[in-house]
Amino acid sequence: MWYKIQDKQVRINILAKPNAKKTAFLGTSEQGLLIALHAKPHQGAANKELIAYLSKLFGLSKTQIILQKGEESRHKQVVVPLTDAVQGFIEQYGQEAQ
Repeated sequence: MWYKIQDKQVRINILAKPNAKKTAFLGTSEQGLLIALHAKPHQGAANKELIAYLSKLFGLSKTQIILQKGEESRHKQVVVPLTDAVQGFIEQYGQEAQ
């Protein structure tokens, strides 16, 4: 399972693919959301790109997205508030990886 809902927050596992041609959501897997990032994994550029992309995807401000694990790894975990947009995304893609 790529997400866990707890206390009105959602932990989301992400498998980042930096240095891609464009930033895009690629799908889900057991490891997490697959997200291509048009940024190099250098000096946090890919992490900034990921937070900016998730901000647009979920309609959240960048400060509402917390990179909890994986600052220097492709395997990341973020925490976001459980909003209607996040809930809708989970309902749409939550069962894909199973």
